[in-house]
Amino acid sequence: MTTSGPARGLAAALILLALPALLAGGCRSGRDEGKRERPFSKVRPGVAFEMLRDTPGIPVLDLRTRFEFTGPIGHVKGARNVPLEELPSFLERLAPLKDRTFLFYCGHGECGEEGLEILLRAGFREAILMDGGIDAWVMDGYGTVTGPPPPMSFPEEDPEAIAVD
Repeated sequence: MTTSGPARGLAAALILLALPALLAGGCRSGRDEGKRERPFSKVRPGVAFEMLRDTPGIPVLDLRTRFEFTGPIGHVKGARNVPLEELPSFLERLAPLKDRTFLFYCGHGECGEEGLEILLRAGFREAILMDGGIDAWVMDGYGTVTGPPPPMSFPEEDPEAIAVD
């Protein structure tokens, strides 16, 4: 069945009226795409362990004090120590991580939130906080190491520095 006369004109007018709205909606979604939130910025220790196991070169930062980092609880194998209070002045040295996924943590999560805010504000969009910090890591049964931190370098791949057992 075909339409003729006024019905066809009305249909054409409706299409012409709807077209700008459809195009505007399409443009808006394209603009919003760049602003979408990342799917996650925090992970539990189990996921952090899997990240370290499956991607041995992933950098890890420990935001605790040097005393805590070298203390009896230890730290995640291969983690570099950048205490939270030094993080803002250390951002330039962390520049190689700006476009890379990396994991970081603190003692039990509180300073981690502050660290996440600092890192995201500075453009480190791929930073991932281990929720609950080293305390949750240890309570979930994952191991730590003690001793001084490894050198502060972040090569593209450094499996020996980060590999977990």
